[in-house]
Amino acid sequence: MRRICLSRMVGGVVAILMLTIVSSPAVANLKERIDYWRSNYAELTGADDPRAERAHEIFKRIVDTAGKQPGVVPRLFIIKRDPLNVSLPIAIPDGWVILSKGTLDLCYREPHLGEDRLAFVLAHEIAHQLKGDFWHMHFFQALEASKINNAEQRQSLQEIRRIIMATDEIWAKELQADERGIIYAAMAGFNTSAIVTEDDRINFFREWVETLDPQRISQAYQSPSHPEPQHRAAAIKARLRQVLDKAEIFDLGLRYYQVGDYSKAVRAFEHFLEFFHSREVYHNLAASHHQLALRYYRQAQPDALPFKLTVGIDPTTRARGITLRGFPAERRGPMALFHEHIDKAIEFYKTAISLDSEYALSFNNLGCALIVKGPEGAFEAIATLQKAHKMQPDAPDILNNLGVAFYLANLPQQAHTYLQRARERDGRYDAPLFNLGKIAHGAQRHAAARRYWRDYLRLDAVSSWAELLRGQDEHLPAPVVRAKIVSRQAEHVMGITVAAFEDEIPQRWGQPRGRHRILLEEKPLTVTRYPQGITTFSQEEEIVMILALEEYRGKSAMGIAIGSSEEAVLDQYRIPSRTLDMTQGESWVYDDYGISFQIRNGKVVSWLLF
Repeated sequence: MRRICLSRMVGGVVAILMLTIVSSPAVANLKERIDYWRSNYAELTGADDPRAERAHEIFKRIVDTAGKQPGVVPRLFIIKRDPLNVSLPIAIPDGWVILSKGTLDLCYREPHLGEDRLAFVLAHEIAHQLKGDFWHMHFFQALEASKINNAEQRQSLQEIRRIIMATDEIWAKELQADERGIIYAAMAGFNTSAIVTEDDRINFFREWVETLDPQRISQAYQSPSHPEPQHRAAAIKARLRQVLDKAEIFDLGLRYYQVGDYSKAVRAFEHFLEFFHSREVYHNLAASHHQLALRYYRQAQPDALPFKLTVGIDPTTRARGITLRGFPAERRGPMALFHEHIDKAIEFYKTAISLDSEYALSFNNLGCALIVKGPEGAFEAIATLQKAHKMQPDAPDILNNLGVAFYLANLPQQAHTYLQRARERDGRYDAPLFNLGKIAHGAQRHAAARRYWRDYLRLDAVSSWAELLRGQDEHLPAPVVRAKIVSRQAEHVMGITVAAFEDEIPQRWGQPRGRHRILLEEKPLTVTRYPQGITTFSQEEEIVMILALEEYRGKSAMGIAIGSSEEAVLDQYRIPSRTLDMTQGESWVYDDYGISFQIRNGKVVSWLLF
């Protein structure tokens, strides 16, 4: 949120820009490279301040959401002191964002809002990076040049005057970075109401400007044409509602994907694309079509034993893939729909890759989509997955998918090598064992297949995949006795279950903090946020999903609370139906219970009832 104080082009801006006044223009240019900052400022590490370590984690989440420019990978460098006593978030052209300790202090003045505010600050700077917007560097160089000699001084002072007079243009750039920052932070799962609220109860902009506008400097460049901080906050508030409504649609698409309603997920992501184009949205749209394609193929070929692939959504989902051979010549019913959706998935994955040629997730998913096209897509799948493998050489899911692609290309030795590597990289990853057993079974090596599948069942004894294996080999061990399934109605949040009506919500929930409607189909969806960390999603006043967030202090029907360990979830709910590795954590979906837990750093941070 550099110069988030473009408040008067005064103090805050001048103070930050004066940081580059040095002895020569050549030295000034050095500030555009990370070497200067490393040489002149001590780095603040996680060992010095835990907030610094958290800042790097938040930065990664934002970058994962926002994407990257070709050849530029955004990175973060945090310095221990504030130059000229001014908190410094600033993006420099070589891809780095420089943050100072003062920014952490400001964001964490209210500790419970710290991470959300820091996410927006970092997202604002990443937005400048992605736009190639470094207008402040011209100001830096002009200030420095003004100190050299009279002729150059006159010229540089004219440049300074031109930049100051162009405040409206610069302010517009800052507002655009604000808007993008809000979108990126919201898409990464942060609470953007920590920045500014419609009732002005929270106004982070005002606090920011006060910090960046030291009184000793603030009179330097005053002008009535320069926007005051309250004007900036007002502009953001006017745009914030629209932005957050749209960001809510993206989140809704993820929720629909999470509960397996892929058709609605497609509609949500398509709607969001009308507002905001990014690799992530195209990828998620592709993944939704991908899952629809697999669903239709299963309807057409219910008895097929598929390969087990890892198909990811961004946030990633470890969903079940399938391998096809010998399509019917005619496209009818489910098979026609399969082709329609898999072709759209391939198209949108390629679009996501065109927006970020280093997006390994889309390369991986595209490879999986090409695999399910059958042997004719095997070699293109290999080439695509090898690109993903080059980016992430130790990723077990990519190694697994490569193994399947090589097998379909009639290269069994390479297939076996990659599947074994996937198995070695992660002993808890079950897909390679499933696939090695399938290959051995197809080669009539039944004893070997049984060994692989027994090992698989030690990791997954109860899922539909385990049932498929037992249907192939009657000598495999019987399933373990599952814990008694708690009925869907038993899962509740403060006494309210899915399928309840809004007028049944008790007064102890408190007055809603916000309510708005999203129109994706004939029946609009109403999203309502309550003060105890609860959000409901309802249609025609009937609640269809309930989200319990980090502030919620209740427990699930099986006794899981915010902060419970993932081991506790496994102990109570067993193996999840689906697992989604998301930018804001990992989701474990339990279709039998109608609940999905969000896991971060091994702990439950929220859950969704559906």
